[in-house]
Amino acid sequence: MDILLADDHAMVRDGLMPFLERVTPDAKVVEAGTLDEALDKASKCTQLGLAILDLNMPGMDGLNGLSAMLKAHPQVPVVILSGSTHPADAYHSIEAGADGFIPKTMRGETIIGVLRLVLAGEKYVPPYLFDYQHTKPGQAKAPTDANAPLSGLSTRERDILALIVDGAPNKAIARALDLQEVTVKAHLRNIFRKLAVSNRTEAARTAILAGITGSGQAPQA
Repeated sequence: MDILLADDHAMVRDGLMPFLERVTPDAKVVEAGTLDEALDKASKCTQLGLAILDLNMPGMDGLNGLSAMLKAHPQVPVVILSGSTHPADAYHSIEAGADGFIPKTMRGETIIGVLRLVLAGEKYVPPYLFDYQHTKPGQAKAPTDANAPLSGLSTRERDILALIVDGAPNKAIARALDLQEVTVKAHLRNIFRKLAVSNRTEAARTAILAGITGSGQAPQA
């Protein structure tokens, strides 16, 4: 699957490349530095599965660039990447048809999880956007607590959940938190029960949508 990464800063593209290559086993990253280049390269991709567009790169003209990509490739999910964390930017991007809004401050491991959600058909909305929507005149009431699904978790269970988001196996979680592996398994059973999920993938999905950004450690077994 081709993943189009369009950003006018080579350093940003270089930094994201290793994470995007892990989104799917067959991921191939196609780079672009402007909207025109992105549209051109997208048209030449034979297996374009995802497009990531920098909000402020040359040619974007606000959200007109997003509209152009969506029009050219209506079946391809498009995610907006931005150095901005202003809720209005995320709000207008989602309203204009973006399948997600990713701040450049987000950890790479979390970006992997977010993009996998998008590829699974989900729309990723940054947790801070819920309160913004709630305060906008004329908007339907939005959830007041984006962390509500996690409210029943203990601090230790949240720590374990953050490591699950990073993709850490039980052995690595036990080592990172100085626990026995059997204890980790017991915590996982409690986490699954409290979140009403049946496996690690579903738990990670719930965590990401609720704003858990991972531990940043990404430990390996």
